[in-house]
Amino acid sequence: MKEKKILAPAAVLAAVLLLCWPFFARVSPQDIRDALAGCGGWAPAAYVGLFVLLPAVFFPVAVLALAGGLLFGLWAGSAYTFLGAMLNCALMFLLSRHVGRETVERYVERKLSPRWRQRLERAGGREGFLLLVVLRLIPAVPYNLINYTFGLTPMSLGTYLAASAIGIIPGTVVFINIGDKALDPASPAFWGALALLGLLLAVTVLLGRRLFPDDITKKGRKT
Repeated sequence: MKEKKILAPAAVLAAVLLLCWPFFARVSPQDIRDALAGCGGWAPAAYVGLFVLLPAVFFPVAVLALAGGLLFGLWAGSAYTFLGAMLNCALMFLLSRHVGRETVERYVERKLSPRWRQRLERAGGREGFLLLVVLRLIPAVPYNLINYTFGLTPMSLGTYLAASAIGIIPGTVVFINIGDKALDPASPAFWGALALLGLLLAVTVLLGRRLFPDDITKKGRKT
């Protein structure tokens, strides 16, 4: 009951943000950077706040990460993004488990095959932990879908956050690095950042196919 009381305001705020989706859908990384730059010393807190809330209404996390790289640079941007992402993971997981479970269940039924729903229903222990790490590593698998779906599983919040932390770090650094180098798109550093993204995609697809030889990447692209 206490968790529901705490999460209720977040659910209301998420609903308000969802109503504002037509506006957010047109927002670019540069727009976010410019808006946050006007916050002065509060820019890091504002950025983390956006990362906590906006993914809950399916705003693309890549857009936020690129904005973080543009504004804060590689290392500070990575730190702020990681903090915001972890807080958002906890928020979406708890919203799914305690507030909007029925809505999430209907959403997951539309997005995942019966085979994957059965696998996630048993997500626990070492296999569930490893599954979540791999899903986090693969950029093609929607970040938002993972957060809400795992709220329906028997996995504990602590285990979920630990696996998420491991899986989120590589993608965070890669996307923040692209944002950091995007101010000079003709530079070798920018093309090197893109090459790192390509390497991450290749490695994670191969890893996913090796560890979970089924439709993991196919379902990620469809969703």
